[in-house]
Amino acid sequence: MAVSLRRHSVAFALLCTCQFVGCEQPGSATSASNTGAGLAAVPELVRGLKLQEPSDRTRSAMTLGGMGPDAKDAVPALVAALKDRDPSVRAAAAYALGQIGPDARSALKDLEALTRQGAVRDVASKAIKQIAPSEGPAAKHRD
Repeated sequence: MAVSLRRHSVAFALLCTCQFVGCEQPGSATSASNTGAGLAAVPELVRGLKLQEPSDRTRSAMTLGGMGPDAKDAVPALVAALKDRDPSVRAAAAYALGQIGPDARSALKDLEALTRQGAVRDVASKAIKQIAPSEGPAAKHRD
């Protein structure tokens, strides 16, 4: 069985750390971005968003979210993940974009579209508020 992302890579080690130790708040002492390997793991985690298993894609997005604004280079890949066929992946991508904050402004139109999908409506609305607090879901977004 071929695995497109090495399970023993830095990214999956980081993922396990976040899962079992906890990535409390972006930028906190236990967050992914402060583990030394955090920023170096972003490209590996972006590749993880394209894995076959939805649970792997979801974990990659959640780990990027745990990195907060330090994961801003992942925004284009997370925007693409908002269109994933699996609702848990879409929700995790929306969560991650919200945690990245204002650097994820380019995702606002795609997040707005998700506010009409029952399975991810709430997380998409929350992400919009985190990215652009002064704009509600009905606001027009420019980029």
